[in-house]
Amino acid sequence: MSKNIFDFISSFGIMLIGVCLLFFGSLSYPHVSQKVSFLPKSKPRIMIVGGDEQLAVLPISHPNVPLKKDQAVVDFPLSSTAVILMDDKTDTILFEKNADVVRPLASITKLMSVLVLLDLNPDWSKVVEITPEVYDNYSHFVNIGEKFTMGDLWNVALIGSSNTAINALVSGSGIKREHFITKMNEKAQDLRLRSLRFVEPTGIDERDVGTARDVARLLKYALASDKIFNTLQISEYYAQPFGQKPRRIWTTDWLLTKWVPNKFGDLTVAGKTGFIENSKYNFAVRIQNSDKRAIRTVVLGADTMEARFSEARDLATWAFDHYAWPGDSGYDKLAQ
Repeated sequence: MSKNIFDFISSFGIMLIGVCLLFFGSLSYPHVSQKVSFLPKSKPRIMIVGGDEQLAVLPISHPNVPLKKDQAVVDFPLSSTAVILMDDKTDTILFEKNADVVRPLASITKLMSVLVLLDLNPDWSKVVEITPEVYDNYSHFVNIGEKFTMGDLWNVALIGSSNTAINALVSGSGIKREHFITKMNEKAQDLRLRSLRFVEPTGIDERDVGTARDVARLLKYALASDKIFNTLQISEYYAQPFGQKPRRIWTTDWLLTKWVPNKFGDLTVAGKTGFIENSKYNFAVRIQNSDKRAIRTVVLGADTMEARFSEARDLATWAFDHYAWPGDSGYDKLAQ
């Protein structure tokens, strides 16, 4: 009996729900619409010229690189085997000759050596003795048994390009020579200077090699250090061996001393030389003109000591004469 009552109530409830759904579904509701407002479209900026409205002209995007002003070519002789001329700021190639030929670097190697020294952060006041193990027969500024500070040896190594000074710096760096050379090669790879290979830190070995292109990049990395840049702008230095008179050392950069005539101003030239028999005469230099435009020139394998400087000078002068930089008169027209 109770089951029948439960079934009846359940059936009645379901029927009641269905009736309610039919009732409410038949009701109609007023349609409510909402107007969507859109922000007004922005018009291009305009210029008022003579009372007329004209569409604004968007600024022209100019490349931020030097541009050739004319059809001039390098028509003077170059004895150097490999050459590259590069804008210092953008690395734009202004001229090149055999720039990817691997050549012995000679003392340009010292640029990598001093970069590694800076990474090691040595004590520049530390005193180092010149021993037979570090002495190089080609060095004329330091002698066996003499003592110098690390800071003094730094200047002798870069300004006078002393192999003995570099060897002494390596010995005073706090790491073994083999480890130091490994760091030189590791840094070359870290800087993506793929052609550079080093077997010792002075450049006396012909197996210290690289291309003119990578040397130009190495020079840029090196001169980014104020310590290296400032040192390479010193034309004359007095080293101070302990217990002896100061010893004058001239830079090996003849553009800096003006021994090769040039019109570059003071503090606008910073470079590194190199020479061994198999490399002939090398030179990597940054030169800035009176308009603050700077280029890097690398010449590898020049025939004579003077030629490496005169060829670097002539290439830099040619670039400044025949290229325009952003901000120069006529540059915008060239960029159109």
